[in-house]
Amino acid sequence: MSRYILQIHCPDQPGLIAGTTQVLAKAGANIVDLTQHTAKDINTFFLRAVFEIEGDGEEEIKKHLETLAPHLQLSWKIYDTSKKERLALFVSKTDHCLYDLLLKHRDGDLPCEFSCIVGNHTDLAAVGGSFGVPFYYVPSNKDKDIPENRFREIIAETNTDTVILARYMQILSAKFTEEFKYRIINIHHGFLPAFKGAKPYHQAWAKGVKIIGATAHFATEDLDQGPIIAQDVQRVPETASIEELVELGKDIEKRTLSSAVKLWLEHRVFVHEGRTFIL
Repeated sequence: MSRYILQIHCPDQPGLIAGTTQVLAKAGANIVDLTQHTAKDINTFFLRAVFEIEGDGEEEIKKHLETLAPHLQLSWKIYDTSKKERLALFVSKTDHCLYDLLLKHRDGDLPCEFSCIVGNHTDLAAVGGSFGVPFYYVPSNKDKDIPENRFREIIAETNTDTVILARYMQILSAKFTEEFKYRIINIHHGFLPAFKGAKPYHQAWAKGVKIIGATAHFATEDLDQGPIIAQDVQRVPETASIEELVELGKDIEKRTLSSAVKLWLEHRVFVHEGRTFIL
């Protein structure tokens, strides 16, 4: 018995849930989980279904969906859960997000494979070795084409599906982010676009901030403005020092990023016209 995840989105119209379940039932599929949402403001229907099926029933489902797609203006994808997503982790010198993802994967919380770690410094090279993940050193350069061409080579060599910017402290070019659109996930230290630039926690502390947050989003050509996958907050004690605030910030960054990565791996993230819907 094989397990698959079906994603559907299309203009809202009567009979979509019934039609989808009928297609799955006729192919002999057993629906394990089904979540749907209609965004009334944009008249768009979203559905995520987890189903199990034997033999070549998946192909029968695909044929039915291909037949329905033109009539319903249907966009759909089917994912085989036995094929794990391969993620590349991009880092600089900070290690808390990197360690958190590697440890969660080792504990079985993230259903993926880490294809490689890419760093613009060598500080975290040993981390890759301790977890059995190859490390690639790609120094930064004013000419972004130089490192980004190497990124393309590494992504191809390691069969990488998605890039995770685990506190990678360099700006990617518009050309690169467009080429890998909705395949690059970044973690940002705050509710966008607050406290931009250097030492964000120092800026927050200086303003007497009461709540800090983190945002995981897709990287796009608009810096820190991509579609948002996950956000979280942390209340700040009045007595917190800058050092304590930084530690609180690290904790919220890593849990927000790992949450976003898990949502992505479970195919719960829909992107429609630059807006995310999580099912």
